Amino acid sequence: MKITLPIEPLAPQYTNKHIRNAWAVHVLTASGVIVGFVGLTSVIDGHARAAILWLVGALLLDGVDGPIARKLDVRNRIPTLNGNSLDLIIDYFTCTIVPVAFLSRFDILPSKTGGPIGFVILSVSALWMSRTDQETDDGWFNGFPAEWNMIIPTLYLLHPNPWVTLFICIIFCGLTLSRVQFAHPVSVRENRALSLTCMIAWLTSMTWLAIDQHDVIAIRIVLIVAPMWTIIQVVLRLVSNRKAAEVRLSP
Repeated sequence: MKITLPIEPLAPQYTNKHIRNAWAVHVLTASGVIVGFVGLTSVIDGHARAAILWLVGALLLDGVDGPIARKLDVRNRIPTLNGNSLDLIIDYFTCTIVPVAFLSRFDILPSKTGGPIGFVILSVSALWMSRTDQETDDGWFNGFPAEWNMIIPTLYLLHPNPWVTLFICIIFCGLTLSRVQFAHPVSVRENRALSLTCMIAWLTSMTWLAIDQHDVIAIRIVLIVAPMWTIIQVVLRLVSNRKAAEVRLSP
């Protein structure tokens, strides 16, 4: 009787070019901290609109490096460097630290509340970044994913009452450590085209208002309406999860 031993698949062989391309992706990711630092400098210098543009730039970098890294199989080409950890470091700086500095510098909160709410945002965001259950298998975030680089510039450009701004910040702080799920605009397949369209409209309107200081009503409306799709997705997901739980518990 002939015994055939299982043949293990050969590990992929990477050329020097493959390794260089992988390092280039990591450098692209790391460059986000430079963009964020320039944004922080703009905040310190009192240039709010310039800071918003740098935050948008950092967000765009964060959006493109992930798909490129997966396409080039960067994780296996450079196994000694954890791209996810690198991404979280950059995200905490650009998505939390710089926006909190923005929040404090430009006085969009009621008097004497900027420091306390800033400390809370920094703390809950750090805790979220260390969660082991950040994402579900189908691409949803557990809790608000600390994207203060979207929330705070939007509030600045819309100029709501400072107490409204404080209330919104408190709500999102509570959601950060919750089990309420937020859709990733790329990873979640349901309504992906609509999610990406709303995200692009949100960023475009934010960029427009940061560049053009004239009060364009149509652009302000887009800046209000575009984020509403995110809220609608959260509500629909809550309803769906509740129905699924009821089905599991039913006899």
